[in-house]
Amino acid sequence: MKIGFIGLGNMGSGMASNLLAYCQKNEHELLVLDINQQIVSDFVVNGATAGGSVKNIAQQCDVFFTSLPSSVQINAVAFGDDGVLANMRPNATWFETSTNELSKWQDIIKAAPKAATLVDAPVTGGSEGAQAGTLTMLLGIDINILEKFLPLLSGFTKRAVRMGPSGAGYVTKLAQLHLNYLVAQGIGEALMMGAKADLDLSVLHDVLQNSCAQSYVVDRYIPKVLDGSYDPSFALGLATKDMRLITELGNHLGVEMTLANQVYSSYQVATEKYGSEVPHLSILKLIEEQSGQLLRS
Repeated sequence: MKIGFIGLGNMGSGMASNLLAYCQKNEHELLVLDINQQIVSDFVVNGATAGGSVKNIAQQCDVFFTSLPSSVQINAVAFGDDGVLANMRPNATWFETSTNELSKWQDIIKAAPKAATLVDAPVTGGSEGAQAGTLTMLLGIDINILEKFLPLLSGFTKRAVRMGPSGAGYVTKLAQLHLNYLVAQGIGEALMMGAKADLDLSVLHDVLQNSCAQSYVVDRYIPKVLDGSYDPSFALGLATKDMRLITELGNHLGVEMTLANQVYSSYQVATEKYGSEVPHLSILKLIEEQSGQLLRS
């Protein structure tokens, strides 16, 4: 079987690496595509096949995955004479693993060939989870289709969870990200209280890790603040994009998003001030500048 993977960035490269190992064990061929030709070449050296183009992957592969920055790139891949929808094989399956806008995905589904299967399949677990093969995949999918593809998905995820029908995966991912970004800003305020009181922030971090405040954000993000790197694995502009999607989804569903709107506003200010390409935890530079003190161990 030929399997495609489009988008070899921080998340996609890890997923595709583990998928390549699965393909090699099970005598499948993995076709890869990215705008960065060097990373494509690296995959080819390790046994993958250069996909060449979106059109070629769509025409050759029975199943393929995309991992892309936003709906702009997803739509670019989907539509047009050289896009996925115009070139998909009969009965092919597309797993879309990005953090996407639900309404944009619904438009793609409406335009898709009737025999095709399109699955919203965002992942959570960070770039380190992508590399380790320990991601959780959140799927809007029919249970029978999920059962068919579980062996393949297990090749690069730890869990593949059916959240409901089409769209449910995206909604789940945005709900998870909502809490992630809320807590990310919360750690800034918590650490700054400790810094102003002359606490050892490394000791404070250890206490937080062993208390009711423990979370992925506390475990993974605080060290990236204390060492001054602000976690370059994910860009501030992408975090701001996610917050926009979260507030828009809440409004669409009729949910009062008081906290989300406040957090989104802060991300907009930070992006305007520091730029979209800086590390995502640069959001905490706002409280550092307001307080006149860096958060360091």
